[in-house]
Amino acid sequence: MALNLRIGRAGEYLVASHLIRSLDELFEAPSSSRYDYLVHNKENVYKVQVKTTASKFEHHSSDWVRWDLTKRVRKIKKGYTKEEVDLFAFVYLPLDIVEFIPNYKLGKTYQKKVEYLKEVDTYKSLRRALTIVDELK
Repeated sequence: MALNLRIGRAGEYLVASHLIRSLDELFEAPSSSRYDYLVHNKENVYKVQVKTTASKFEHHSSDWVRWDLTKRVRKIKKGYTKEEVDLFAFVYLPLDIVEFIPNYKLGKTYQKKVEYLKEVDTYKSLRRALTIVDELK
């Protein structure tokens, strides 16, 4: 398996581990779906898209991480609509960090300083993202 596919798969498994420990049910989406997991919690269902990276870049003497929020559809890069994805799971593999962010007012990329990511509480970010998604529905 190619390195980029292994990185993506590792991120998906890490996210699945967090989701199954926090929510009632987790289902892997069909490969044709725009999301990776369908999760169920109480009476709500959420579509989760995982974005994984293992690389960083330097900007103004700080290390940063960036995720691309587009997907190729028939050779055209498109963003994810609110109907396709409820929340993103941003994974930075070198630190085994997952930050959950609602699919709301995001651009074509999402980027954070590595120092910020070191302080992320995965479960708090999941609870916060689910609360926001529920309020927007």
